[in-house]
Amino acid sequence: MNPRGISGRFLPCLLVLVLAFAASTVSPAAAQDTAATDTVRTNLWLTEALMADVGTAVMRVLPAAPRTILLAGSTDDEDDELFGTLAARQLMAAGYEVYRPAADDADSVVVDTELAYRFRVAEVALTYPDVGRTLGIWRRWVDRELSVSVIVGIEETASGRVLLSDRVTRSYNDRVPGGDFNAVNSGMYEFTNAETSESAWQRRMEEIVVLGALAGLVAIYFANTSD
Repeated sequence: MNPRGISGRFLPCLLVLVLAFAASTVSPAAAQDTAATDTVRTNLWLTEALMADVGTAVMRVLPAAPRTILLAGSTDDEDDELFGTLAARQLMAAGYEVYRPAADDADSVVVDTELAYRFRVAEVALTYPDVGRTLGIWRRWVDRELSVSVIVGIEETASGRVLLSDRVTRSYNDRVPGGDFNAVNSGMYEFTNAETSESAWQRRMEEIVVLGALAGLVAIYFANTSD
């Protein structure tokens, strides 16, 4: 039996695996050069979009502009600050006169407003519930789920009449291509960054299995071509 005939049977598999491995090592920057710009929305962009959708829903209960509004968040947390900025932008664009709570000092000016718009971002929940992989190692896609929930209260300042007291939630889900994952997983805020559901142990075992098979094929190839 000619040992070189054995190598011929394994060579196509070996070449396929080597080419796939080489393709997986292409830098993200090189991959982005060939991709259309702005094809996948970042987590930050989606968070802002869902918050803006909440703000739009809240504005439907407001009396028509022009009105003066006190816009007040419950905390100084980053998510409350982000929602407050977006809500103020929406209200001003619609013709309302917006005020934020006065600073806690002797020189602060307290403005009487017609409406009070109070809010607290209860939750910004980002998860990656599933990951698809090729040969157990090369990431093909990542499922993404994002939900924004805001507790809102609107009341008339003079009468105290409550116009809205509710928890408003908006959600979104999609599938992110594996090559875009690092770009969309924004680290600007804690709530725009998350880990995938798969465990580190599982990923390492998958890599060991695939790389072990590749090493075995390489060993067989050289063993059969040594003479």
